[in-house]
Amino acid sequence: MSNNIDIKTLEAFQDGNHKAFETVFIAYYNKTKAFIDGYIKSESDAEELTEDLFVNLWINHDSIDASKSFSSYLHTIARNSAINFLKHKYVHDTYLNSSQEIEYSSTSEEDLIAKELGLLIDDIVGKMSEQRKMIYTLSRQEGLSNAEIAIQLNTTKRNVESQLSLALKEIRKAISCFLLSFL
Repeated sequence: MSNNIDIKTLEAFQDGNHKAFETVFIAYYNKTKAFIDGYIKSESDAEELTEDLFVNLWINHDSIDASKSFSSYLHTIARNSAINFLKHKYVHDTYLNSSQEIEYSSTSEEDLIAKELGLLIDDIVGKMSEQRKMIYTLSRQEGLSNAEIAIQLNTTKRNVESQLSLALKEIRKAISCFLLSFL
């Protein structure tokens, strides 16, 4: 990232001159984005990080030291931004991988309990009134909002909320009894 701007432009930028910021942005944006992309190997993420970097530069423009190398300053900020991004990505990926391992490490006893709970819930829902059963199914299996269910069933949103609350109360009660039998 070679120095493409003069000291007067940098001082004007430090004083909050928007034109000077535009000059700095135009001079360094593509180089900074390419530098960050070299680290993280994702052009879209590099673009986002570079934009965030320049937004932060503008916000903190008064803390820029015009007597020091702006190019080195920007290089350091870009490198730190890329490294922080990679650290965050590593932690996120590690978390996702560990949570997937946990999901797949269930025992056959846990699988049996889960199947029994599923059957219990299906049985409870099957015994509900037609309207309550329909509302529960549209909410939990179809993923519709209460307002969408109300429109589809030609009823009020309040009725949908009430019926859904009663359905969930029935299911929770049955699950509590089921789980108590294992203690």
